[in-house]
Amino acid sequence: MAATDQGARRYRVISGDGHLEIPPDPWIRHVPEEHRDRAPRLIALREGGHGWIVEGSPLIHNGQNVTAGRPVKVRGGSYWEPDGTPFPGTGDAAQRLREQDQDGLDAEVLYPPVFISRFIENIEDREAYVAMVRAYNDFLTQDYCSVAPDRLLGNAIIPSSGIEDAIAELKRVEGLGAAGVYLSSFPAGGGTPAPEDDAFWHAALELGMPIALHAGLGVRNNPLLAESAKGKFSLEWSLLGRTNNVATAAIVRMILDGVFDRIPELQVYFAEANASWIPSALFMVDDSYGVFKEWYGADLAMKPSEYAWTHCHFGIVRDPVAMQMKHLLHLDRIMWGSDFPHSVGSFPESRQWIDEIFAPCTDEERRTILVENPCRYFGLDPDATLTPTPA
Repeated sequence: MAATDQGARRYRVISGDGHLEIPPDPWIRHVPEEHRDRAPRLIALREGGHGWIVEGSPLIHNGQNVTAGRPVKVRGGSYWEPDGTPFPGTGDAAQRLREQDQDGLDAEVLYPPVFISRFIENIEDREAYVAMVRAYNDFLTQDYCSVAPDRLLGNAIIPSSGIEDAIAELKRVEGLGAAGVYLSSFPAGGGTPAPEDDAFWHAALELGMPIALHAGLGVRNNPLLAESAKGKFSLEWSLLGRTNNVATAAIVRMILDGVFDRIPELQVYFAEANASWIPSALFMVDDSYGVFKEWYGADLAMKPSEYAWTHCHFGIVRDPVAMQMKHLLHLDRIMWGSDFPHSVGSFPESRQWIDEIFAPCTDEERRTILVENPCRYFGLDPDATLTPTPA
């Protein structure tokens, strides 16, 4: 899928969902000395592999997030091969570009380490927590994505410690050249919309900063996250985790709070939400609204599904069913991602997955999802000549 002539490389496949699952040293060095003793650290485990020590959290196992196409390890995963070289998805920017080539990708939207970015929220000292977020964002923009900013599209973390911190970091990372911003909570720091959030949404629009969420928004104490981080990820949760879609709750809350009415230009992208669930879920939401709206005195300007398709974008990973029902989706609102190096990702078989997923699609529809949609959302030139992979 990726161009082989590096000098004339163009976008053919953009992954709207990849992760930097990296050991701490590259970004912890950006933490000011006064806060460094509270920073996460990685320890070797007696049974093999590594675990994270993070203030306010139990020992964190990260095995399934560094799977990269190999058999899943819920516990005992490592960031290094037996010979000491970085495991796929855990190395430097040059290694990541070579892995894009291996998997047939031309660029990736890069989300932060899924466990560590969430569990540092448990650090009690707010200034120390914000320092961790800023350190990661400095590493992301200055050390990593700067190697090839047209192919390594860094999604900066927005702290969940209050609206002032959120807006300040939004403005700072825009100046650093971040491709987008990722929020785990609503901007004011809660699990539901708050009036203060509007200032953040307006600021993001004024700065032209894309809002790139991951699966949901405002989901705290998610059993899928908590149990898997503790190395107790059950088979039950492994089967249910991707079938109970958390994006629906965020969308419904934003609709009922009037966020999209107050800020009609607002756009949000839910990576790894997948899309085969959307027709059924939005039908049921519309139907329930029709049944109950009079009792609750609700009078929305549009049906809930119309709000969703007007303001929301969705990322699919291994979801071939979505394109089998493409006539029920808005294809200009869909992106694809490899979720590399996570356990449910498509690496190193993304070419095969793409062929299977897009078999029902025309070449034009395929390019819309793989190139045009992410370029439009993240402000990329779809015809640009791309940075070559370092030798």
